[in-house]
Amino acid sequence: MTLNIPPAAAPAHYAYTPLSRHKRGVATPNKIWPQHSVLTISMLNMTQEQKHLVKHNINKWAPHTNLYFKFTDSPNGDIRIAADNNASAGWSTVGTDARDVKPPKPTMSIGFNSSPTRIAATVQHEFGHALGLKHEHQHPDRTLDLNRQNIYDEYESRGKFSYEADNDIIRKFSRTQVQATPDYDDKSIMHYGFPASRLNSGAPIPRNVEMSEDDKKFMQSLYPEDKSPAGKLLNSVIRAMTNS
Repeated sequence: MTLNIPPAAAPAHYAYTPLSRHKRGVATPNKIWPQHSVLTISMLNMTQEQKHLVKHNINKWAPHTNLYFKFTDSPNGDIRIAADNNASAGWSTVGTDARDVKPPKPTMSIGFNSSPTRIAATVQHEFGHALGLKHEHQHPDRTLDLNRQNIYDEYESRGKFSYEADNDIIRKFSRTQVQATPDYDDKSIMHYGFPASRLNSGAPIPRNVEMSEDDKKFMQSLYPEDKSPAGKLLNSVIRAMTNS
């Protein structure tokens, strides 16, 4: 994963934290939420089944952060997630960029026109962005041999532009743009799938449908647990309040 460094020109999707050989990732230092925040998460225009699926997969991130998630039907949450029953993909603002979107407009969209497994992966991926993460396949040290023309043609066939392919896939973050962990993780939930058509060489990479162990470690480094007695007490009190 990768972390963005503050310059205004740098793209979103990251968060800053000390790095080690045991953590992989890309994030934006000025996009992560304040430590120990209680984030209210609005579930917009969703059925009960959709709410359950979204909440379940968001909560897979919870044990790896020091944040607290409180779900609501109110349209005024810090993060506002809309259901799109006609789409199979999703999108999200990055970290605290959600604050720049005025309620009741959504800060994230989840496409439900897909299988439960794919929807679950989309929720985990998009909520990773909501917590400040960027795309892992744009890591400065990625090893992908991309077929750029095929990727541009693919985007054009979907009515999209080449600059969108650059922003989503092709552009690799430089060390001057981001602070990134030393190791590139092609198992990350923040990594796109790469079929043979997107590559000049190398084995295809399937779309990951679960967070990797390195995703979890990296998130823990961004939002580290306070293991002091006071920190443990605060954690217990806030969890009791958010679950009430």
